[in-house]
Amino acid sequence: MRKIIFFVIIILFLTTSFLSYRIISGEYDKQDTLILKIKDIVPTKLQNKLRNYVYDLRKKLNEERIEEIQKAKLEQGLKGKLIQSKTIKTETDKIRYFLREYFLPFERLDLSYGWRAIQNAKRAHYLDVVDDKIIVVSGKGEFIFFETKNFLLEKLNQNIIENNLVSFIEKENFKFVGLRDLLIDKEVLYVSVILQDIKGNYTLSILSSNLNLKKLKFNFFYKLDLNIPRFSIGSGGRIVSFDDNKLLLTIGHFDFIDEIQNSDHLAGKIISINKDNKNFDIVSLGHRNAQGLFFLKDNNDNRFIINSEHGPKGGDEVNINHLKNNRVPNFGWPIASYGVNYDGTNPYKSSHKDYGFDEPFVNFTPSIGISEISVIQKKKF
Repeated sequence: MRKIIFFVIIILFLTTSFLSYRIISGEYDKQDTLILKIKDIVPTKLQNKLRNYVYDLRKKLNEERIEEIQKAKLEQGLKGKLIQSKTIKTETDKIRYFLREYFLPFERLDLSYGWRAIQNAKRAHYLDVVDDKIIVVSGKGEFIFFETKNFLLEKLNQNIIENNLVSFIEKENFKFVGLRDLLIDKEVLYVSVILQDIKGNYTLSILSSNLNLKKLKFNFFYKLDLNIPRFSIGSGGRIVSFDDNKLLLTIGHFDFIDEIQNSDHLAGKIISINKDNKNFDIVSLGHRNAQGLFFLKDNNDNRFIINSEHGPKGGDEVNINHLKNNRVPNFGWPIASYGVNYDGTNPYKSSHKDYGFDEPFVNFTPSIGISEISVIQKKKF
């Protein structure tokens, strides 16, 4: 009996040690069922304390490896050297894809501040494809480009594009807080940015420049009428081309509550902006933080706006707006959601339809940290 108890203790110890190491190192599946069940059991306050402790341990554990990678990146400059290549296989149809990872010449930001911190507003980088070139912008507003064919080589051979993005923003008496998207459309390059004015209020704006691979000269394309008193990561900011002469823009909740369902306030909306006269129309409302956006026109001239958005704890959504009869769909936030608050409270109506809102096409609980969305136009899909 003692041997059995000793054996069980050893198994539990090894299992706990293995799980603890994977969590601390960050090398684990965020959707692992066992880990999610453990998270549900642990009280929220204790989770927050453990999270900070894990972040500190993870930083120390990975410090040497990160320093080696950073040293290699600095030494290679703009070469964009290949870091690793591997083959991945889809679970359903077993299709193999060749994955190659390269260096980008941008500074690695310190994520230990926590995911809500304003210091991390510049952590995301964005790219778009034009002809045979890839344009990339860092969260700090640094632009590079390289040839698409270089993905088949051992290095990308990146080139710097000079730009006045940050200097122009400062000249207009704003502080550049963070970048939220990049779009190239008809020889014009657009970026959405979070700005802070001289009074300390935050807003979301779109700037544009004629596409020039030697130098980009930015001006304001569209300023949103938002006076947000404090920084929020729920900013939205995705932009895509729409119809013949418009842009679509997602606007996050920005920590507003009552304003989301108010058609006279822009928080929690997706809008279309006319490129010529800058007039806008609300195309949908009741959004939380739409990070993915896609405009689709099928062979029968049916038009759809597809968006993906972050829920609270759970309730990530993919929503489809079928553009017909000039109807403006309402996807329910902050009244209806399949998620709950991070403190465990649940003030939301799970059914959208029963309360007059549009149901999501699909929702994900637990959350998958949903981001960009694309559509593959194949019969099999």
